[in-house]
Amino acid sequence: MSNEADPEDRRTPRESRLKQEHRESILGALKQVHERVHEAQPEGASPMLSQGWVDRRRLLLVDLALHLCEEAVKGETVGTRELAEKVHSVLYVAKDLAPGHALEKAAELVLEALGEGDPDAHVD
Repeated sequence: MSNEADPEDRRTPRESRLKQEHRESILGALKQVHERVHEAQPEGASPMLSQGWVDRRRLLLVDLALHLCEEAVKGETVGTRELAEKVHSVLYVAKDLAPGHALEKAAELVLEALGEGDPDAHVD
């Protein structure tokens, strides 16, 4: 047996982590895109499966994906439950745009898995 620590158990040196200036830059860019997505929302109601409805679902999917990205980079640690909830939302909306693919089932599996994890878990 070796006294050397397993490489998987070693902490990454602070300098090799995401720098705060980069984190802020990414979050700023996401905020700009987020604002554009909200500005692009079509006005008025659209019947289901019309082009307007599809456009709304697309923009909602982009909006949710941006929230997922924000959750992934906003802090020093990642809230695992929050991240999983965002993944669920993305999959749930994506099912409307990709019928015939098991995205609704995948979303349900993510939702079920939320009950199994530690609600306060964070990854750093």
